[in-house]
Amino acid sequence: MRRKRPVPTAFTLIELLVVVAIISILSALAVVNLQHAKERANQARCAANLKAIAYALYAYRLDHNRYPLADGTAGPQESMGQTTPGDGPAANGSWDGVPRVLVRLGYLSSESYLFCPSYREQFQGDRLQRFRYAYNNSALDTGGPIGAPNNVDRDSHDIWYARCLWVPVEYSFNPSAKDVRYPHGEDHDRENALMSNGRVELRNGREDFRRAFGISSP
Repeated sequence: MRRKRPVPTAFTLIELLVVVAIISILSALAVVNLQHAKERANQARCAANLKAIAYALYAYRLDHNRYPLADGTAGPQESMGQTTPGDGPAANGSWDGVPRVLVRLGYLSSESYLFCPSYREQFQGDRLQRFRYAYNNSALDTGGPIGAPNNVDRDSHDIWYARCLWVPVEYSFNPSAKDVRYPHGEDHDRENALMSNGRVELRNGREDFRRAFGISSP
């Protein structure tokens, strides 16, 4: 009696296509989850940066009996007390930035603390220099300690000291820059803000800006 040959087993074309489809779906989900995890990590690092800025500002005030004035011109050099309209170091060139003197005097250990990690990843070179943390203490030639809408030396109520962006792109000097968006939140509509009591809040920057300047929502 002849022994039957074993029938070779193999995947059919349909089975292979199903496996490939499943792997593709799982890979897409993994990429999305990885991106979300990276964004949450950047948000946490950003909050840590703002906490470090808070300690640096408080220490500077203890030593000098005042907060430092903002840098008003974008670039790698200090510009405390100066302003160049349209070329500010924060908010896409539309606002004054946290002063670099905090780094030079050792209140901050690195200039990386001056930038939101999300913007450091997105922008490079000269473009990055226009995305420092916005700082709520104006440059000397625009009013100094009384020039900002909510001044850190004058106001005692709950105001912001520093934040990721502040000026929405539609109100900036370069409103055509469509690649600029808020760095945090699932819909990229949030920014971290360092408040006067030392806490860091995740806030809707566009709504805060409109409220501060009396601009009605569209």
